[in-house]
Amino acid sequence: MKLAKSILVAAGLALAVGGAYAADKQAKADPEPGFNTMDSNNDGKLTRAEAAKDKSLLGKWKDADRDNDGSLSRAEYLIVKGKKDVGTVVDKVKSAVSKDDSSSAGATSKPKSK
Repeated sequence: MKLAKSILVAAGLALAVGGAYAADKQAKADPEPGFNTMDSNNDGKLTRAEAAKDKSLLGKWKDADRDNDGSLSRAEYLIVKGKKDVGTVVDKVKSAVSKDDSSSAGATSKPKSK
């Protein structure tokens, strides 16, 4: 019985440590963490130090900080990220349309007669 408990405890510990390691590795690997992830003190604003995790955001800091208070509000952050998202959506739509066009290029359809 002691052996079974020991194995169970060891397995639980391994799962806990492995999960924490994977989450830490993913956080380090994410080139564009979200607002909440970067807002380490949960004050609803991003300082340059907090935003350092997102290199593309730092590159647009002057444009993003519209009120020049040295920090980004969620609205300022979303304006910058929203522009990028719109560009991404346009690219995805173009890609999907071109895939659809190429897959139906060889297909012929007969007009339906009434």
